[in-house]
Amino acid sequence: MNSSAASVAYLILSVFWGGFTLGAVAAVSVAIRREDKRFSLYGAAPGAAARGARVLTRFGSAGSQFVPRGWGQR
Repeated sequence: MNSSAASVAYLILSVFWGGFTLGAVAAVSVAIRREDKRFSLYGAAPGAAARGARVLTRFGSAGSQFVPRGWGQR
């Protein structure tokens, strides 16, 4: 393998991992915005993206699941 082929391989890998990282950050930011909009951090995630973001960020609620009356009715 010559040096130009190795350089191309490194470039392809860096573009792939950069795209993967950017996609993960974008998915988490969209899910966070949805959770903030629906005030759903105290209960179940409102969708698959929010569940995935909770898994990626290792978010888990601790303690009681007290929900004030009228919240989450949106």
